[in-house]
Amino acid sequence: MVVWIVLLYAIMVAAGGLVGYLKAGSTASLLAGVVSGLLLGGAAVAMMRGLFQPGWWVALIVTILLLARFGMAATKGFKMMPGGMVIIMSIIVLITLLTNRSQS
Repeated sequence: MVVWIVLLYAIMVAAGGLVGYLKAGSTASLLAGVVSGLLLGGAAVAMMRGLFQPGWWVALIVTILLLARFGMAATKGFKMMPGGMVIIMSIIVLITLLTNRSQS
């Protein structure tokens, strides 16, 4: 189950970067969203293919970095979209990863 949650998170993060680019013309959003999404997607694939621990660590690190980035932005001025949504998703993924440390 953890793999599917990470994969869904990857898709949502990448889509969020694309939306940021389309709505605000932010190349930084596009690049960060796509790179983060690809890393998370790669982590999910690694977990599916028998490399659970390396994939788990990549997913954990990317999730913590996204949570930190959007958490710091929220201290300057909270907006539900995209910051609040990424914070909520990151917390859910972080809890899922931490409660599923070993391969099921």
